[in-house]
Amino acid sequence: MYRAIVIDDEKWVVKSLIATIKDQDYFQVVEELYDGVSGLSYIQNSMPELAFVDVRLPGMSGLELLKAAEEYGCKTLFIVISGHAEFAYAQKAMQHNAIGYCLKPFSRNELLDSMQKAYHILEKQKSVIQDPINVPPPRTFVPKSMTVSNRTVQTMLDYMMAHYCEDISIQTLADLCYINPNYASQLFKQETGTTFSSHLTNLRIQRAVHLLATTDMAVFLIASHVGYRDYFYFAKVFKKITGTTPTSYRKEVLGQNSEDGSDEESEP
Repeated sequence: MYRAIVIDDEKWVVKSLIATIKDQDYFQVVEELYDGVSGLSYIQNSMPELAFVDVRLPGMSGLELLKAAEEYGCKTLFIVISGHAEFAYAQKAMQHNAIGYCLKPFSRNELLDSMQKAYHILEKQKSVIQDPINVPPPRTFVPKSMTVSNRTVQTMLDYMMAHYCEDISIQTLADLCYINPNYASQLFKQETGTTFSSHLTNLRIQRAVHLLATTDMAVFLIASHVGYRDYFYFAKVFKKITGTTPTSYRKEVLGQNSEDGSDEESEP
């Protein structure tokens, strides 16, 4: 059975939902949470396959939780629960991995229909992962290199190319070249036309763009992989450089690939 959690600020609602969906073979409720912040934290740390989320939660609304989870790269599916049939809420929820919108008081059939839908989605994902034919081969990424005539700066650039995903600074490069950090900073900008921090950011975002387009690695893992320990800061930098969020960029690339594939198939 897959894991499910329930996030609602009213304990009686949580117990009612759990009682309504008992005796089904799709999901086991493994956790109950009563506010949006703790709910998001649990999802990020434990990655349950399904979460029932109330629209109105203390600390963070249900829709804010869904959006944050998507930006974080969580694979969790969501069934939104609400006491009101609000189309606007339902429409927004469906944009962020929600596969169902169920009203209180709960209807067992309505809940089970949404759970069955989630179950089939997860089973399909599992079959794709297990099928080696559908797993793309690993691809090598080489960041765009820069060449300058100054040997000291070239040493800095080569080091950054090899270590951009690590916690490096202009002090790191200064120590490497046995020069003063202020001089290292001035020399780097003079020879490259850009600052150390800008060049490091560009290397990292180049790598992130590649991973988003060619792998199914979770976005928060990509952030860490390219040197960002704070996912939200990574998302902010990514949008500043590319004009879009990491998640939106991946969706756009996947959409283009799908269209390209359709075009190729339609040709005689």
